[in-house]
Formats: sequence, structure tokens, C-alpha cells
Amino acid sequence: MSVVATSVFILFALIFLGYFIGKGGIIHKDSIPDLSNLVLMVTMPATVFCSIIDQQGKTSSSPYWQIIVGVALLQVLSGLLMFLLVKLIRVPEQDQGVWIYSAMLANNGFMGLPLALSVFGSEGMFLMALGNVITNLLIFSVGIKLLTWHYDIKDRISLRKMLVNNINIAVVVGFVFLLGKIPVPDIVDQLLGYLSNITSGLSMLVVGLSLSRLAFREVFQDKKMFLLAAIRLIAIPLIVIAVLAVLPFEMDELTRDILILTAVLPTSSAQSMITEQYHTNTTAAGRAVFITTLFSVVTVPLIMAFAL
Repeated sequence: MSVVATSVFILFALIFLGYFIGKGGIIHKDSIPDLSNLVLMVTMPATVFCSIIDQQGKTSSSPYWQIIVGVALLQVLSGLLMFLLVKLIRVPEQDQGVWIYSAMLANNGFMGLPLALSVFGSEGMFLMALGNVITNLLIFSVGIKLLTWHYDIKDRISLRKMLVNNINIAVVVGFVFLLGKIPVPDIVDQLLGYLSNITSGLSMLVVGLSLSRLAFREVFQDKKMFLLAAIRLIAIPLIVIAVLAVLPFEMDELTRDILILTAVLPTSSAQSMITEQYHTNTTAAGRAVFITTLFSVVTVPLIMAFAL
């Protein structure tokens, strides 16, 4: 599990670097929304497309439907659980969307793909990529709705805008290429590869830049965020492990492991970029990503060691 701990630590270190870059004025705070747009509109679609077409020619013994249905159920049920909890523990209205998003949507793109590759090999990464398709569809549909909930957004967010965006287009085009076995020209593949390689590091830097608007002590000022971290990183994974242990049918072992890995990951960092784009709760979103990523350095290796 040292590979898991190292990968998580590196991503967290990038958040810290972004924080100090912002504090030092190396990148002006006015540029943060532009960097968010760069990730959401350009580099992340390239990453999604590449993660799908990279599976061309690869085979998997795991039934694909299990990971797709499993990830969808995991995320929707986690969101419903948190929807009930935010009412029970009286989370402020404008923070509720961040809480539900954080419980519902894990960082199984930027963190999950490299971890799955490191721990379970290329077949594990392929299953994580399939699950990531569901995550992307939810992030840029339900996720946007959650992060703009209780806010007066002048630009009305229609169902069409939530579903027809660069990320989801990349998903559809990627599967057209994958299922149609359409070759990607070498020069295009290299170009997309360069863009894809930018995404993980830049997205973490943007999280840190968003947090740089706050004094360091203010990052930890909202004590309820520690409860959010405990739910995201401990309660949800343990519930998933317990449910998987009592399933009335046999699940593919690798699929089970990937579902558990998805459950233990910190919250999706895309929320920082979405709140930047829509000018909503960037502070709570940044705190949620920072704190869950911080504690995941410990919780991810421990729970994976326990589960496996």
C-alpha cells in the first residue's frame, strides 16, 4: 500500500504548492477562474478521451456492467445519505451542495486512475476508467446543480447545458473510437497525451490557488468539515465494504476491489473549478477538497489494507 500513500501524498503536495503560489502572488487571484476553465474546457476532456481510447486492444475478464452499475449506485446512494445528514446536522444552506457533492463524487479520475494502475494493473485502471465515465456524467450534470444550489445564477443552468459539455462530449466520442476501433493519428494521440498529462497536476494547483484567498488558519476554521471528511473517508467506505460482503450474488473480485477503492478516495477536485466557474461557494469547495485529500493520505492506505 506504499504506492497508494505516495500517490495520495503527491497530489496533496500539489495543493500545498498551489496555495503558496497564490499567496506569493506568482499567479494573480484574478487568473484562477481562467485556469479552472482551461482544465474543464480543454485538458480534462483530453484526459477523459485518452483514458477511454487507451483501452483499445485490451481485454478484461471482469463483467463491465458490474462496475458501471456499482459506481452509479455507490455515488447516488452516498449523495442521498448526505442529503439526509445535512438536514439532520443543520449544515448552512449554501454549504449543503458542497457536502452532498463531496460525499457523492470521488476523485476517481485524477487520483483513482493512477492508483488503480499502480495497485491492480492495466485491467484495474480500465475498470476505474469505466467507473469514471459515470462520475464525469454525474459531476457535469447533478454536480453542477448541487454546487449552484441556493445561489441566484443569472445564467440559467438547463438540462442541455448540464449534459452537453466538453467532458461528456469527450466521453461519447471516446466510446465511438473505442467501440468502432477507430485508430487515432499518431500526432493527434501525442498532442492529446500532452494535454492529458497536464490535468492532474494543474487541477490540484487550482484547488490550492482557490484556498490561497484564505489565511491558512481559515482553511481549518469550519470544524464541521472534519465531520464531512469522516463521512467521506471512513463511514462511506466501511458501509460499502459491509454491503459488498453480504451481496446475495457473486461479484467479480477485481470489480469489488475497484468499487472499494472508489469509495475510499477523497472528494472530486472538479468542484473547486466548477465553483470558480459559476462564482459560488469556492471557499467550502476548496476546504472540502483540501481536508479530505489531507486525511486520505492516512485513511486510503489503511482502509485498502483492511479491505484487501
